[in-house]
Amino acid sequence: MRLIVFDCDGTLVDSQQAIVSATSEAFEVVGVAVPSREDILSAVGLPIEVAMRRHAPDADDTQIDEILTLYRAAHIRLSQQSDRGQVLFDGMKEIIEMLGAESDTRLGIVTMKSRRGLNRVVDAYGIREYFATLKSADDGPGKPAPDLLLDAMAECDVTAAQTVMIGDTSFDMIMAKAANAYAIGVGWGYQSVEEVVEAGADAVAEQPEKLVELLKNLPAHG
Repeated sequence: MRLIVFDCDGTLVDSQQAIVSATSEAFEVVGVAVPSREDILSAVGLPIEVAMRRHAPDADDTQIDEILTLYRAAHIRLSQQSDRGQVLFDGMKEIIEMLGAESDTRLGIVTMKSRRGLNRVVDAYGIREYFATLKSADDGPGKPAPDLLLDAMAECDVTAAQTVMIGDTSFDMIMAKAANAYAIGVGWGYQSVEEVVEAGADAVAEQPEKLVELLKNLPAHG
């Protein structure tokens, strides 16, 4: 048995339009300098509270709370108005369906999306049935802490040696290594290949086809 865990934003779905627009809107309303698109995307994968404090290190707690409230409301609105806020990357649904058909494979998601946001993705694309475990920002300490990945492993009754984490950011790789899982970085997300390699990726898939190949030829680890 093996457990293959996916990150969501930047790995399964391209949600950058909603993330960038919602962040910019929240900062503008509060009157805090809007971070650049590059800075916003570089923080995708962190808990949202951590990301916003990173973008506004001089903001006080009241401002941060207001930014978070505005961001969440804007993100929900943008995601509901346009599919471009939550589009599955080409090839990912087919990969999920392929892996989901394997009797010795269980699938999971560990994301810093809210439970509501995660539910919206898996239900919108009809993929909930393929996942044995779904962990969101509402379920425990955020990345890069390993807690949620360890919880997913426990829920599926697998060891670290049986677990693969797939993600597009350094936070995913650090989490995987802290949990002693095998870490695969992807090259179509929000951080560069160099960043995920530096963070400890055991392998990198620059396209979904390469990910399929890597998963078919995983070396023993643990």
